[in-house]
Amino acid sequence: MNLIAILLSLLVERFAPSIDEVREYRWLQRIIDFSVKHSKIFATGGGVFGLLLILLVPVLIVGFLQARIAEWSSWLYLIFSVVILVYSFGPMNLQRQLKNYIAACDAGNEKAAYQHASTIITHSKIRDGDEYGLHRAVLDGVLVGNNERLLGVIFWFVILGPIGAVLFRLSSVLRDDLFKEGDALNSVAESARILHGILAWIPARLTAVGYALAGSFIDVFECWRRNTSRWTHDWIAGNRHLLIETGVSALQFRTCRDGVEVDDPADWHAHIDSAHRLSTRTIVIWLIAIALLTMWGWP
Repeated sequence: MNLIAILLSLLVERFAPSIDEVREYRWLQRIIDFSVKHSKIFATGGGVFGLLLILLVPVLIVGFLQARIAEWSSWLYLIFSVVILVYSFGPMNLQRQLKNYIAACDAGNEKAAYQHASTIITHSKIRDGDEYGLHRAVLDGVLVGNNERLLGVIFWFVILGPIGAVLFRLSSVLRDDLFKEGDALNSVAESARILHGILAWIPARLTAVGYALAGSFIDVFECWRRNTSRWTHDWIAGNRHLLIETGVSALQFRTCRDGVEVDDPADWHAHIDSAHRLSTRTIVIWLIAIALLTMWGWP
């Protein structure tokens, strides 16, 4: 049943562009605004208490519905699972974002290119006019986003059901949105960052294994052997570095001290497209693995 839910949700994600408008999480922003007004309470216990308060209501609601619907009907549970998965993916469809970004670059519309890139880039600051930095950040965003947008959600859905998918997405959204609120919620934001780091740790490594199987296994293995200690030193940031570096290695891109080396700026489009194709192949590998586990009776 889980495999069917995942397949159906990926189809909706692929062919329903309007779904992006639903995943704006405005209700969560209202909770964050409330927590800012009562920051002293939410900062209690080093921010852990505040994070639990923010997560409590949505997680309890989804958990309650998951338990009750599973008792009522397997078909209703399938529909519920698809709805939760689709809502937890994203928050935007990467393929459509890349299409818009490349179209803006081809048209020479730098402003539109930066706007579209800002929806793909994760935790990268780009200087105005830095075309190389912009393209590289988008490529990194594709490799990291594969885990953040889809595979991390799928992993926790397989492990915990719909509640796992929701928890992973909320931890990701809170990690990003709480830091924008400034000093008032720094401790809560740090707790959200740690929680998401914990939830992303296993999926990130399984995604990297997928990159190895979908690309150059030997290059990824060598990259992993060479950089394990560095990724472990800062294990939360290491999730991101792991995905980028194993992805680049899987694609066998030439690298230099500053990043990926290209002969012509136009080559970046091909590099970004290759990264997206690698991500797609990795998703297929995950689906095959889940199908095999289903055949063996788990999950």
